[in-house]
Amino acid sequence: MTDTTNASPPVLARVLIVGSGIMSLANSVTVPFLAVFLHRELGLQPGMIGFIIGSSVFFSIFAGFVGGSLSDLLGRTRLLLISLLGVIGSFVGLYFSHGVLAVFIFNAAMALSSSSFGPVGKALLSDLLPPGQRVKWFSYQYVTTNMGFAVGPVIGAAVGLAGDRSAFLVGALGYGVYLLGLAAVLLLTSPSASADGTAIGEVRRAQLFGSVFKGLAQSARVVATDSRLLFLILAGLLLEAVHGRISSLLAQHLSDGFADGTTILGYVLTTNAVTVVVLQLSVSRFAEKRNPVTSIVVGGLLTVLGMVGFAFAENIWHFVAAMVVFSLGEILIYPAEFAIIDRIAPEDRRGSYFGAQTFAQLGVFIGPYTGGLLLAAYGGTTMFLGVGSFALASVVVYLLVGRRIPGLAGPVPECSAERPTPTARTGQVRRDPPCS
Repeated sequence: MTDTTNASPPVLARVLIVGSGIMSLANSVTVPFLAVFLHRELGLQPGMIGFIIGSSVFFSIFAGFVGGSLSDLLGRTRLLLISLLGVIGSFVGLYFSHGVLAVFIFNAAMALSSSSFGPVGKALLSDLLPPGQRVKWFSYQYVTTNMGFAVGPVIGAAVGLAGDRSAFLVGALGYGVYLLGLAAVLLLTSPSASADGTAIGEVRRAQLFGSVFKGLAQSARVVATDSRLLFLILAGLLLEAVHGRISSLLAQHLSDGFADGTTILGYVLTTNAVTVVVLQLSVSRFAEKRNPVTSIVVGGLLTVLGMVGFAFAENIWHFVAAMVVFSLGEILIYPAEFAIIDRIAPEDRRGSYFGAQTFAQLGVFIGPYTGGLLLAAYGGTTMFLGVGSFALASVVVYLLVGRRIPGLAGPVPECSAERPTPTARTGQVRRDPPCS
């Protein structure tokens, strides 16, 4: 019998988890204060600031799919290292930028680089782990990311980095530490190149030296013709419209109708971060015993309840309680979304499928835009109820699509014939013998 259930996760998987925290920490001392930097250092007006920051989502979507697809063709780790270098270069470029065009270019380059890293990292994590452990490790990745974002802005403000040009160098340093750590692990743990003698390796080498563009076109065609994936992207977009910029919806509502709105907002956002960090691992154990669709349906309903709570909240404790419920929904949803994509993705297109999932980020624009219209026309109660209805619609989509996906009737087995292990520095994988 092959014992995979108790096998120690690869060192590379652990590095990816720790790296998620390092990246979010580096991002959180810079990106949240980018608007302050653009106004203070360059004297830009709100409209131009919004354009520069808001346009990054479109670069992120493009980079997510292309980066994920390229990782199927060229190997995961090569793309990860290139992405880290791109982010470091972008931070350094922003530090030296003194004009609008330069800031726009380097901000776009940072979005391209960082967003290509996300799906590739998740695909590699799936490559490294047996199916039954992936939800747990997606949860680990999510909680370390939130830990970085929870403490980063506080640290940045405390040491005077908020909106300061030097914050970009600190961000570059953080990514540099991760780059060196990842490169060292790859050098120390990669087996000999001769191990990469599988058929998959041969095909990928042919694609590498042949037509990469043809490979990208094939990936796009496979993704575009998988109706399950397209519906899952739609469902994810609807959830992202609610979760993606909830801070923006709360800020607009609280600043308009509450005298102590800023104080309430601070408590509520802190509640979100603390809830995610403290409860993520406990909730993930609940999710591991259930299929991903069930986790998302429960999470979606909790999201709706949270939005109803925001709609009728009258004081700070009402908002805090609603945020706890809302955050529990968030905890259940995000790892399960990645688990479903992992289940339906063909082994040789896993990066493409995780990359395609980034199209759901369009919800980051749709949610605040719709919420702003509803707030202006009908008030905060209608805004929260209206945007919250996106989550309810997403639950319906997941229930309908989940029935069409084989293997979602129960939790994933701890081991399977598909368990891959790393074979080369390029991130290629091979199959282990099946569990017996």
